[in-house]
Amino acid sequence: MVSLADTIVYFFNFIGRLVCHQIPERTFWIGNRYLPVCARCTGAYFGFYIGYLLLPLRRKEESGPPNLWITLLMTAPLIVDAATQWMGFRTSTNELRLMTGLLFGVALAPLLVYLLPMVPTSRKLPIVRDFLPKRVKLDDKNSWLSHKAFGLGLILTVVLFFAVNAVSQSSNYIFYWILSPLITVSVLLHVFLLPILVLALSVSYLIKRDKSGKFSGA
Repeated sequence: MVSLADTIVYFFNFIGRLVCHQIPERTFWIGNRYLPVCARCTGAYFGFYIGYLLLPLRRKEESGPPNLWITLLMTAPLIVDAATQWMGFRTSTNELRLMTGLLFGVALAPLLVYLLPMVPTSRKLPIVRDFLPKRVKLDDKNSWLSHKAFGLGLILTVVLFFAVNAVSQSSNYIFYWILSPLITVSVLLHVFLLPILVLALSVSYLIKRDKSGKFSGA
């Protein structure tokens, strides 16, 4: 008989399989189980959480994007690491995959939130709308997210990097049950829930606009 724990693990792995190759040697082994996604994806999906933690430090009255140079410098390592490995120039390590993934997620999350108001109906999203900038001006040099916020993000990245590495290869199942649900929630949120919500709201907006145009034309 299949236990409840095995069923939940199967669910975690199923969700992970939808977005990740799950190659064992590229995945952290914790609590006698593999995490639902590889080391690079683990970093990216946890990095999103750190990126969102920086939003309370945003400059609410500013309209410029999060510093694009800092964003580029934080996302580039993942691209370089993945590309050079894919082309066969070198073999990466799980530690490097984790770190580049974390940096990528930390930098990308605030940028996505900043750009979200470009979707007309995004301000209808519960909770999310409270963190959206009042205006989006890509050519504005007054950044919506400060350098200090990114500095805090780097500190949290280093802390989480050492924490995950410290529990990797651990046989303590508690660490697996702490990390895996957080990864799964992040995957569901970023790959499925938010895109579906934005798409649904956008379709609703277009339908209402079309109906309004018909009424005004009549």
